[in-house]
Amino acid sequence: MIPHAQLDYLRDVQQTFAHGSGRLDVIEVFSMILAFVVPLVSLAALWYYRRYLWFLLVRLLTRMFLGKSQGIIENYLVSKGVVMEVSILEEDGTVGRNVCFARIETVLNGKLMLQLVKAAPTRVDLRGKRVICFVKQFALRGKKYNSFVTYIHSFERKGTVLKKMVLLTPMRYRFIIRRRHVRKRVNRPDIIRIKAWDIAKRHFFHSKKPDLYSVPDPARYEGKTFLEVGNISAGGLRLFVRNPRGHLPSLRVNDQLVLRISLKDPGSRQFFYFTVIGTIRSRFRADGNCIGLGLQFTALGEKMVDGTGRFSWSSVSGEIKALDQFLKKFE
Repeated sequence: MIPHAQLDYLRDVQQTFAHGSGRLDVIEVFSMILAFVVPLVSLAALWYYRRYLWFLLVRLLTRMFLGKSQGIIENYLVSKGVVMEVSILEEDGTVGRNVCFARIETVLNGKLMLQLVKAAPTRVDLRGKRVICFVKQFALRGKKYNSFVTYIHSFERKGTVLKKMVLLTPMRYRFIIRRRHVRKRVNRPDIIRIKAWDIAKRHFFHSKKPDLYSVPDPARYEGKTFLEVGNISAGGLRLFVRNPRGHLPSLRVNDQLVLRISLKDPGSRQFFYFTVIGTIRSRFRADGNCIGLGLQFTALGEKMVDGTGRFSWSSVSGEIKALDQFLKKFE
């Protein structure tokens, strides 16, 4: 009885697969999968590269209709050897870290061949990165220009040292106001005080003597190193290092300082404190034995409640809102 039932089962299995496994059905299944997957993958790729594809499309159109005027601008930049500052442009439109300072050697086949003047060390893959380039303001045919946005076509580096970079020609050249906030000349020593530490001390600066600081009466510190405030806004400030000498923190472009800013309220006459990390965006030689620094606030510090006195840092996007509200009192 049992052997007979087994033979019937095997016969049913054999008849089921007598004509093969239905290869046509498998092909149809794969076709249906591809019919859904390929469009989805394509849409995802178009969405991911939408900004770059839009850039290429608009650039093609502007080159067709405005190629002559853009060529005049590019000839000016090349012939005058204008130095431009190249910085990463973040997704939210804010200016990120500096990549290099460079001149345009030549324009060829829609590419800007750069001659690097000064490059920041980096290990980041820069290919395809969106950048914004700033130049000293100039005017041609009655229009002002100082910047353009483009993409990095290719680059070469040795270790962390950038050796070569090629940019795509931009959609357009334009003039933009770099400073987002109006700086107030709040620079009296009795109203604003500054203490600065090297960024390496950001976790324990509260227990260390400041590397640089402002003084209440600059006239009494003739020949000594101290800080002086030029102006301040909710997004940054200008500092002057008077009589720089001795052991100082690094004061190069893109270096950072921990800053304790004390401001006296014009109404209550009490001091309020802001602890920030300032990134040096510009450095220049001021009158006399003095270094001028333009700093952007990039992080805000808050004292932790664990009793250690340490600070936690949160990134700043554009401005410190509490400082903006406070500075309105000086209008």
